[in-house]
Amino acid sequence: MTFIVAIQLNDSIIVTTDNKKIVLKESGEIQFNTKKSQKIYSWDKGIITGTGESYVISRSIELFKTLAHSDINKLPQCLDISRQIREFEVGTDYFQIENTKLPCSSYSEYGAQLYTIQRFEPSQPYEVTVISPMDIRVWLFHPNIEAISNDLQNLYADLKDYSTFTDKAEWINYYLNHLAPMYQKQSKQDPLMSKRFDFFLQAKNEYVFGHVPNTQETALNFQEISTNFGAI
Repeated sequence: MTFIVAIQLNDSIIVTTDNKKIVLKESGEIQFNTKKSQKIYSWDKGIITGTGESYVISRSIELFKTLAHSDINKLPQCLDISRQIREFEVGTDYFQIENTKLPCSSYSEYGAQLYTIQRFEPSQPYEVTVISPMDIRVWLFHPNIEAISNDLQNLYADLKDYSTFTDKAEWINYYLNHLAPMYQKQSKQDPLMSKRFDFFLQAKNEYVFGHVPNTQETALNFQEISTNFGAI
């Protein structure tokens, strides 16, 4: 399954996703992909990721790019169409398919903005929801977060805007060293997620993307950060 942490700051965003992929086969059997799976997809103004069924997510993004011309207001329709196609393929009443959500980001006037594309009831349409500043959203399959509850509380208390850091390396290290222990701890509780994770940090007109194997026993320390921040 998926473990996603998304942080909306006043001038930037941070998104991390685990690397374990699950696909629902036509027989209804759940198939695990043991290889590293990247769940962060790029588009012209940011990224899209997802929690739920892999085919629904990937097809939604394909529709978004090819038919919706990357209009974020049409992303809910893309998700709805993709879900309906998948239900036609494998049937209805699959939790992973019904509850697929798409967190995404875009450049904004003030830096970067996070959105979620989701519905709260099967009878309701999908909607675009803007995530408020200084907020953290966590998407996960395993309902027990006792192992990381203190880490989340500490992270909430320690949220800092990108503008408060002296450089990009300090910004990245600060947040990754908050987040890496959560992936290590939660992966021990939830066998459907990985402790390794990808990260994406976006500020005004720039971004940083990378991967953390998360096998370290000491604090992470990125020292050299690429300054080539063209279009994603």
